[in-house]
Amino acid sequence: MSTRNVIIALYSVYALNYVLPLVTLPYLSHVLGPAGLGVIGYAQSIAQILLVVVDFGFGLSSARKVAVHIDQPEVVNRIYWSTTIGRAVLALLCSLVLVGWAFAAHMSPQERGATLLGSLVIWGGVLTPGCFYEGTQRLPVLAGTLLAARVGLLIPLFLFVKTRDDVMLAAAFQYAPTFVCGLVLTGTLIWKREILLTVRVGWSDVMAEAKEAYHIFLGSALTSVYMYANVIMLRMISGPGAVGYYVAAERLTNALRACTAPAIQAFFPKICVAYERNDFAYIHKVNRGFMLAFAASAVLILVGFTVLGEWFVGRFLGEAFGETFRILRILVFVPAIVGMTTTQVMLTIIASGNQSLLKRIYVYGALFHLVQAPISIYLWGGVGTACSVAATELFMLIGVYNVSSRINHGQIAVRAQRTIKQEMAAERD
Repeated sequence: MSTRNVIIALYSVYALNYVLPLVTLPYLSHVLGPAGLGVIGYAQSIAQILLVVVDFGFGLSSARKVAVHIDQPEVVNRIYWSTTIGRAVLALLCSLVLVGWAFAAHMSPQERGATLLGSLVIWGGVLTPGCFYEGTQRLPVLAGTLLAARVGLLIPLFLFVKTRDDVMLAAAFQYAPTFVCGLVLTGTLIWKREILLTVRVGWSDVMAEAKEAYHIFLGSALTSVYMYANVIMLRMISGPGAVGYYVAAERLTNALRACTAPAIQAFFPKICVAYERNDFAYIHKVNRGFMLAFAASAVLILVGFTVLGEWFVGRFLGEAFGETFRILRILVFVPAIVGMTTTQVMLTIIASGNQSLLKRIYVYGALFHLVQAPISIYLWGGVGTACSVAATELFMLIGVYNVSSRINHGQIAVRAQRTIKQEMAAERD
């Protein structure tokens, strides 16, 4: 499939994947209220933090290797099984943490139940072969399967979630799609013999994949500090009602943020190969196009929200969510900033094999967020949370762009896949 067709397919399916949660959002906001929506958002944030640990950066590092070795099925299978085994071990540990968190923390019965249901998110991350589909440029298949799972679970959600006592049931239907998607995709790949059950993978293979993914994991883990820990801090300081207002705003902006992913993911395998071939003219052209597109989108979003924002929130979520509008006035700029940052991270830093450079950037970003976020949340609640997120994302963009510029100007060497292999072999010897 050509890059253009991949992008068209991804945007079509991804759009529906993010429209569906927006369809459920006004329903859940009216049925469950701010507090009930806050319970689901709080539990989901805990699960997402643990999911970052389970992924361990395998998603991008393994996808890069699959893209490079796409014509070697045995190598691709070894990469897949090493990644999956590593994720499964981490998922077992994270499941124990989830149970401990649910019973050790001060929670209501609904919060505890919704938190335990977060295990669906964790094991969905293990089962979903994202690196396989991204590396082979078949992400539309993955996105389409996830869409089908969401649609299938949408019907029982509307049928059975009727009162504020149905929070746990709503949480189960919200968390299950990834788990179902993973079961279907993995079963399909095994049935078609693209994933072979006879491939032997040793612990050394798992550790080798983990070592290469570690730098990406550290960046993801530190990113989770200001993506998911905000909800936990807000819950502790201001209660579940404030979380409900913030989660509603966050889900709306997440739909915009998702618009940045398909095109970048579609180009990622090609950029990895371009770095292997030293095709810098193509790399610079693609990166420049993405940065200009996201800058233009920021201007369009500003104009649209200024004109229709308050009316939209009142009609979409209900009059009880007036605080969400004030939060959105700040968060609405974040998707464009994230798009620019993701472009530089995926299409320059990771694609060039320099993922180890992300560690220092994300350490500084996490420290910056931990210094200013608690103060902002304590003083201004949900609005302060939005301010802290926007400030940190801008801080990260500046750091990432600086490193990417040095790579593209030859001040930092490109680490091709063969160079990485030679270094790892030397270390083993």
